[in-house]
Amino acid sequence: MLEPARRSQRLAVAFPASFTKDIPHLREKTSRSGIVARALAIFRVDEVLIYDDASNETSRREGRLLEKLLSYQETPQYLRRRLFPHDPDLQFAGILPPLRLPSHPSVEKPRPGLVREALVVETGTESMVDAGFSTLIRVPTKLKQLDRVSIRLTRKEPQLQGEVVDSSRLPIYWRFRVTRTDSTLGKLIRRRKDDLTISTSREGKPVRDVQEDLGLKWKSSKQTLVVFGSPDRGVPEILGREGLEVEKICTFNLNMIPNQGVETVRTEEALTATLSLLNALGDR
Repeated sequence: MLEPARRSQRLAVAFPASFTKDIPHLREKTSRSGIVARALAIFRVDEVLIYDDASNETSRREGRLLEKLLSYQETPQYLRRRLFPHDPDLQFAGILPPLRLPSHPSVEKPRPGLVREALVVETGTESMVDAGFSTLIRVPTKLKQLDRVSIRLTRKEPQLQGEVVDSSRLPIYWRFRVTRTDSTLGKLIRRRKDDLTISTSREGKPVRDVQEDLGLKWKSSKQTLVVFGSPDRGVPEILGREGLEVEKICTFNLNMIPNQGVETVRTEEALTATLSLLNALGDR
């Protein structure tokens, strides 16, 4: 089974709600979100934050759709029917590429020590959770109905029993979380406690010009946020609408693809290029 090492720092990316607004058809919106989910998983991102970059209903609707598509793809297959009942927004979910995260196991038999994602289906003084086996798992804890939890199996006989674990403390990279907020980008950055914030922008400094400084700050960081702009506005412009200067609110404002050979770089392409570069810098 795949067991990728967890990063030494927590890594989050911020994506605009209007990410797919320039795409008219749901099939193509679904396909593009699939590319994003693959990049998040490949480069061991802990959380993707969807922020409100336009403050209108169209942007919020697109943000809700992106949240749903990414959440669906991140959810293990055995929980999708329970968590995502028939939904027209998911009619093209079949084209989404599999993630094969550690939290997406292949068929396996229950055994003590095994960690699985589960859904609380019965609750009381004890709870019963569905972890994709033929029988439910008993957890000697009162949990909230329909909550999704991570479970470690503690006993197989005479009945499956488990305990809740914090997946963020597992020694391996487990999955990414999806969080959508109605906050603007500036408010989102200011309320977080990241010690390294990287803005990606064509108007930023070429990354090669600050590579040494970036590498030092990246390796010493405990919590990093990487920010991406929308299809029609870069991060400096989005922050400028709030009266904020990108240089004062972000540690770096970087052009991650200097001398690009095309007129525009799509956000999902910038995501892959940026995460690839950071990954090459290594961990501490």
